[in-house]
Amino acid sequence: MLNATTGALVGMGEVVLLPLDVLKIKAQTNPDVLKGRGLIEIFVKENIRLYRGTTWTMARNAPGSFALFGANSLVYTSVFGVKGPRDANAFQIAVGSLAGGVASIIVSSPLDVIKTRIQNKPFDDTRSGFRVVGDLMREEGLHAFFKGLTPKIGLIGPKLVFSFTIAQWLISRIEHFWEK
Repeated sequence: MLNATTGALVGMGEVVLLPLDVLKIKAQTNPDVLKGRGLIEIFVKENIRLYRGTTWTMARNAPGSFALFGANSLVYTSVFGVKGPRDANAFQIAVGSLAGGVASIIVSSPLDVIKTRIQNKPFDDTRSGFRVVGDLMREEGLHAFFKGLTPKIGLIGPKLVFSFTIAQWLISRIEHFWEK
């Protein structure tokens, strides 16, 4: 539980990098708003608007990180009967990471869709996040909150599982080394 809570707090801290995420999303989905503008010009002119979706990003990251660390810990304790990565072998770490990664993506998907829609709006669009949610529900229905879930699991899942597995394995080996 402590790992899941700590993970949720760390996930919320990601908002520091939000302007880069906003620019990435706009470049992918609405490149005309960036056309002919330099990076410095965009940061100066759009400043605070580059932080659109901060609350929604934190709302997405907290349960997503909680699910990542929580499902991971649950697999260690309930499936394998070990306390954590320190007592797990490489296979157990990989399976725990897979469970955590998939749980994280599924739990965070609805809020990720909202965050992306907010960040994709033109800079001069002043609709609130809740208005975006209402428009999304009215125009596309409840299933819209899970659009792209399969590609997310297929693309982000392996990257997340790989990096989380390596990180946990390395941490467990370092802890074992320092015990000796």
